[in-house]
Amino acid sequence: MNIFTNNADFYPTPDEVINTMMMSEDFVGKTILEPSAGKGNIVDWLKKNGAGKVIACEKDTNIKKLLNGKCDIIADDFLTVSSEQISHVDYIVMNPPFSEGAKHILHAFEIAPAGCTIIALCNSESVNQGWERNATKEKLIETIELYGCKEFLGRVFDDAERRTDVHVSLIKLYKEGEGQDEFDGYMFSNEKDSLDVNETEGLVQYNVVRDMVNRYISAVRLFDETMAAAEKINSVACFGGKSDGYLPVRFAVVDASNSVVHISRQQYKKELQKYYWRRIFGKLNMEKYATQKLREQINKFVEQQTYVPFTMHNIYQVLNMVIQTTGQRMNTALLEAFDLICSFSDENSTAGEKWKTNANYMVNRKFIVPYMTSYDPKWPRDYLYLEYGGMVNRMEDVCKALCFIMGRNYDSIGSLDRFVRDNNLEWGKTFEWGFFKCKGFKKGTMHFEFKDEEVWMKFNREVAKQRGWVLPKKKSA
Repeated sequence: MNIFTNNADFYPTPDEVINTMMMSEDFVGKTILEPSAGKGNIVDWLKKNGAGKVIACEKDTNIKKLLNGKCDIIADDFLTVSSEQISHVDYIVMNPPFSEGAKHILHAFEIAPAGCTIIALCNSESVNQGWERNATKEKLIETIELYGCKEFLGRVFDDAERRTDVHVSLIKLYKEGEGQDEFDGYMFSNEKDSLDVNETEGLVQYNVVRDMVNRYISAVRLFDETMAAAEKINSVACFGGKSDGYLPVRFAVVDASNSVVHISRQQYKKELQKYYWRRIFGKLNMEKYATQKLREQINKFVEQQTYVPFTMHNIYQVLNMVIQTTGQRMNTALLEAFDLICSFSDENSTAGEKWKTNANYMVNRKFIVPYMTSYDPKWPRDYLYLEYGGMVNRMEDVCKALCFIMGRNYDSIGSLDRFVRDNNLEWGKTFEWGFFKCKGFKKGTMHFEFKDEEVWMKFNREVAKQRGWVLPKKKSA
């Protein structure tokens, strides 16, 4: 059977794309709806990775046969599904038809129960403003701005089972409660909910998390009261419907540039949510030992997380994730530091110019780093001066990686840039910073030497262990 016949919208989702869609999601044991299941790629992935129950829709009668035995089919056409039919689902995960993706995503958000997360792929054109007016597209864009986020993925179906060069975006929407039920589930309701708190107490104290969530909820509710008070003042102050000169009260906020900005309730709620998430991540200090590349990844994760509802459950889910991935992040920083030193010069490692392809090699105890210093004979400087935008930050990354494996606090060492500026160091003279003896030259290079042989060897051993290398044994004197 040719499953692609007469179905221009059928593009089975590759596993690597589903991995991206579900990254960091707490879906294990949950009930999930797949509204355009196709032959079941997403259904299969969810079941294989721990979803509790998967239900689905599929309109194509031929393709639907491939779903037999995989999941329960609740309807043919997803657009006919009502909120009552899916009141029990925790997630809606979808790769809807590209030709009407916006319509499907909006319907999913409309019928989703409170607390449900919608994760969807769509043609990027569906979420980009164009010259032509399109009410459905405009509504989807507004919904994303108020209730979720989007991420441009690019041409992720280039090498798929069925190929297309369509640019694809990932949409995440978070359905919230309304009225008195709006903040249901934001706080832990009993001690059983907080069993994992002790494990994360060292990162952010339990009472601090509870206080932050309480403040967030209270601020949103006070926003409502303030808006209601403003309306009441205006209704009382305006006599006989004559509005000339009666000085109506208007409610606004002041942004970072000290400008007065009029804002809706949902906009305020979302911005406050982002503010509190950043306070949480500020306390975690995840960037302390991160390299430049790792910092970029962390910043992307933080930005994505700020769109997730600010509940105690979600906060502790993030805290647990931080604990579980700390070693992985630090090991990544270590490997990046090692490769960085090797890349500067063939003389920096025992592999020489073949460091990219060789194995079982070490960083030399002495190594040279280019683009570290700046000197212009026209405007000579008496003291060592570091090059702006050079390799200084990268060498500070190396120091952070060494702090991790040696159990030292990077704050006790401080940045190389600050050390050089504070100490009036001479050109070509040896000075000590962190784990190194250093010497800066006017031609732009800086020479580094590990002060402690044990630190040097441990650095090489840790990298070798991660890469499965066998380093040469130390020669006896």
